[in-house]
Amino acid sequence: MRVLLSALRAFLFLWFMVLSLSAQALTPSEKAFLSARKALEEFSRSPKKQHYRRYWIRVINRFRRVYLRYPESPEAPKALIWAARLYRNLYGYSHLRRDLEEALRRYRMIWEHYPRSNLADDALFEAAEIYEKLLGDRVTAEYLRRLILKRYPSGDMAARIAPPKRSPPGKTPSKNTAPPDKASPPKETATVKRIRHWSGEDYSRVVVDLSSRVTFKDHALKAFAGRPPRVYVDLSPARLSPYLKPEIPIEDGLLTRVRVGQYRPGTVRVVLDLKSLTSYRVFYLGDPPRVVIDLLGESPPRSAPKKETEREIPLKPPSPNHYSLAQQLGLKIRRIVIDPGHGGHDPGALGLYGLKEKDITLRVSRYLAEELRRCLGCQVILTRDRDVFIPLLKRAAIANLKKADLFVSIHVNAAPNRRSRGIETYYLSFTTDPEAMRVAAMENAISRLSLSELQDLLKRILRNAKVEESRRLAEEIQRHLVKRLSRRYRGVRDLGVKKAPFVVLVGTRMPAVLVEISFITNPTEARRLRSEKYLREIARGIAEGIKAYVNEIQVARP
Repeated sequence: MRVLLSALRAFLFLWFMVLSLSAQALTPSEKAFLSARKALEEFSRSPKKQHYRRYWIRVINRFRRVYLRYPESPEAPKALIWAARLYRNLYGYSHLRRDLEEALRRYRMIWEHYPRSNLADDALFEAAEIYEKLLGDRVTAEYLRRLILKRYPSGDMAARIAPPKRSPPGKTPSKNTAPPDKASPPKETATVKRIRHWSGEDYSRVVVDLSSRVTFKDHALKAFAGRPPRVYVDLSPARLSPYLKPEIPIEDGLLTRVRVGQYRPGTVRVVLDLKSLTSYRVFYLGDPPRVVIDLLGESPPRSAPKKETEREIPLKPPSPNHYSLAQQLGLKIRRIVIDPGHGGHDPGALGLYGLKEKDITLRVSRYLAEELRRCLGCQVILTRDRDVFIPLLKRAAIANLKKADLFVSIHVNAAPNRRSRGIETYYLSFTTDPEAMRVAAMENAISRLSLSELQDLLKRILRNAKVEESRRLAEEIQRHLVKRLSRRYRGVRDLGVKKAPFVVLVGTRMPAVLVEISFITNPTEARRLRSEKYLREIARGIAEGIKAYVNEIQVARP
């Protein structure tokens, strides 16, 4: 018996030694991932906890910490896919669409940021299942499956997808890899769920929210036989939600009401009754699907600002050969709209030390408003002054409704590579730069698959946008912000002025830019972003850039 006890003690001692050594051999990322998996296993054994959202989020956050802290480790895509699956399963209890959107966002991060991971094709396949079975979007699901066959033809997910039908003899199979909007007409009948609007004296924006993609045709009609002028848009294939009101009274400067009805089977007609025929534009945005109708009136002449609020700025005489459009017209900057990115249930980028993009952008925007009021004496309006969610399309509408002279959107950058750092400023235009596309996809909260349809949209919009003025504003802000921070901090990297299709800038009627002030995922810059001093220096640098732009465009009058 003593021999057996001694042998058992020796065996247990050796076993604990092996466990200890194996634990010591684990990397920090492996330890963090195993800890998250352990939390998941404990959670899965408790059906009672699965009925409470807070327990789901606790486990999701365990995996979230893994890919935020160790974005370049092999465990990062593993943690992402488990977080995505948890959100997908949480939807079964919550029935909240936002949980599916959170799942899709994490799946997308895997195939975009970790395309060589053996989980990339799993992420595409599981995302396709969500689109088809839970969102009813077969077009996007089919596109993702074709992407699997193209990128990962030897993977295990490709084997689960039926091979495409062969083309008839004499025809070459299509190699179109365009987004769903361009690959084929929509097959799923969309539901018109809701109509939103923002209106003013000389500008109105109407947004038609849809359950899936549609095609549209727009028309304008002059006043006739006592009927007002109208703009109408036919959406197909589409049907009306039974909860949607057939008429929405508005009565603003341009628009009296919006009417909606089932024009014919498969076609919904949205009619805008106007006070007078005006210019308009219609465009489609995906992820989530929406049709946007902008009415553009002529701005009435502004009354002169009160003398006590007007402040003239000493001007350098511009070169007579380099007058911009604003200089030629003698424009003044009297009102600036500052847009703190994200907010409310949209935290934006999540970084080191528990930082959230939405909190940083709000603080910087408040400091920037103070600086602009002090150095320019102009009116400054924030799209949000507290932690609330504002849709991207509403932010541009606010700037238009307030008749802003400039629009500046403040954001914080993020990247899977923790060494990424620096400052960059964007204006609205086309781009083929992969990094600019990545940032636009992140800030638009849409996939890069949807960005190409946004590029097509810009072809129509940019004819009336102030692209050159926006570029000048971006250059001045970037130059002064980098210059100011470089005087006070080491290693400030100038990433330059870039162009990209940002939804928040679409439709603005004034020079508009988006500033990425630092990387929330870089250890050095994240530490600085915790400092109020650093945030104030950022605000001063942006304000100096805006002031330089104002000095450039304003023409001294005799």
